Amino acid sequence: MHPIFVGRQPIFDAHEQLVGFELLFRAGNYNEATITDGDQATSDLLRSAFVDIGLPHLVGQHLAFVNLTRSFLDNEVITALPPDQVVLELLEDIEIDDEVVAAVQRLKSAGFRIALDDYQFQDHHSDLVELVDIVKLDILTMTHEALAREVHGLRQFGVELLAEKVETAEQYQYCQTLGFRYYQGYHLSHPHVIEGQRLESLELALLRLLQTLQQVDPEPRELERLISAEPGLMVQILRIANSPSYRGAQPTEDLYQAILRLGQGRIRRMAMLMILHGATGPSTGVEQVMIRARMGMLLARTQGLPEAECERYFTLGMLSGLDRVLGVPLRRILNDLHLSPEMEQALLEQRGPLAPWLQTIEAFEGPAAPPPAEQSPVAPQVASRLYLEAVRWTEDLLDSLSRT
Repeated sequence: MHPIFVGRQPIFDAHEQLVGFELLFRAGNYNEATITDGDQATSDLLRSAFVDIGLPHLVGQHLAFVNLTRSFLDNEVITALPPDQVVLELLEDIEIDDEVVAAVQRLKSAGFRIALDDYQFQDHHSDLVELVDIVKLDILTMTHEALAREVHGLRQFGVELLAEKVETAEQYQYCQTLGFRYYQGYHLSHPHVIEGQRLESLELALLRLLQTLQQVDPEPRELERLISAEPGLMVQILRIANSPSYRGAQPTEDLYQAILRLGQGRIRRMAMLMILHGATGPSTGVEQVMIRARMGMLLARTQGLPEAECERYFTLGMLSGLDRVLGVPLRRILNDLHLSPEMEQALLEQRGPLAPWLQTIEAFEGPAAPPPAEQSPVAPQVASRLYLEAVRWTEDLLDSLSRT
């Protein structure tokens, strides 16, 4: 993993109610953009905002305004964005021609709202302006008289107007008299930077694998396809399948046979462990999460649950600490895995029928109190024994991973 940054500046309506954020490329944790390649900056911003950090964590339920260079108007990656929440801004240096107008028509047909950034009207732009939803005017580049003329000329197109770079109370008041609907600038709020963590390709592949493994009886061939797409993951799976614990009489170099040998339960567990081990290497945090996962499974076995059901509690324990180790919000991880409501309730809200299981585990890690006796899955002395077993299992596994 490595840190990534996204700037965001709030956008308000005429009643100073927050309506959205403009998302801004940032190369570091500072409020200035250093851009030498507009396409690369757009690409980095889209990945950081929509993949690494996630839109819910950046804007919540509000709108996200995203700047696009010309080459991204027809880029298929745009179609993956949620049109009900994203406003696409055409940058001011885009030369407006028939191709641009046609691309905007396609984006409008897909449900996106379109904004023109730092715009000043020209007659030959009429076809485009008739299509867009919002026009952003840089009020610092115009006198009051010129700004009023620009507003008057744009009214005929029925677009919503956004005043940007509103830096003083006097500017804000004047824009209100002109009837702007939206406002953006230092007078209302400065931009600030959100920091997140970018998962590397192996970690992303493992999370996609985990998502498939949540299905009931996933096809081994589908698992083979996902694992084969990431060579590092494939090597790890083959190594584990040929380790002394699993290889049986004969080693195998066939990935499909390795998957059948390990079974989806073991692959799920190993995928989770490889996310942790590959992301951070051995650490106290990784060890603690592995202990949680193993203890969850051991607790389930004491209840006489089927092995497939015990795997569920391994997942519960593992996910309960995954966010702290990866530096990725837990809610974002869960969004990709589509777990049961009971598991999400326990992990995110610490309540529901599965919460006492986590409380039993966490009571061994610090000052947290165990659940009441009538809610605990096992007696305290049994929990202590299982915790020690989980610690030993984790030590053995970490030692094995360090030697593969």
